[in-house]
Amino acid sequence: MLKKWAVIIVIIGLLVVGCIVEGNYVNSTFDQMTKSLEKYQTMLENTDENIDIAENIDYLEFLHADFHEKEKVLKALIWHTGLKDVEVGLSRIITYTKEKDYTEAMAETKALTDYCKHYSLDFKITPENVF
Repeated sequence: MLKKWAVIIVIIGLLVVGCIVEGNYVNSTFDQMTKSLEKYQTMLENTDENIDIAENIDYLEFLHADFHEKEKVLKALIWHTGLKDVEVGLSRIITYTKEKDYTEAMAETKALTDYCKHYSLDFKITPENVF
């Protein structure tokens, strides 16, 4: 009888640890994306005349490639539609930056930043998310 309880406790423990690791990975990924987008927003504000400079485009392409790598793991953890929205948002920001459309690039950057903040909140370990 004691063996059965020990096995049950170990399984529950593994599930809890797995959920914590998953939540932390998702949160850190989206928190990092939020910080990167906020940094890009500052970069945009500093170059509102010529936003298509190489520094901005290189930064966005690096951010996009970095997210693409993390997306491989995230696809196993969360819904694909949320990841698709981030992917599309990044692509739009890159396009607007290359086309020198400051207003749309800034609007899309703010929208994606807000989306990432809210998505991260959905995976925080809180009582309402657990139960």
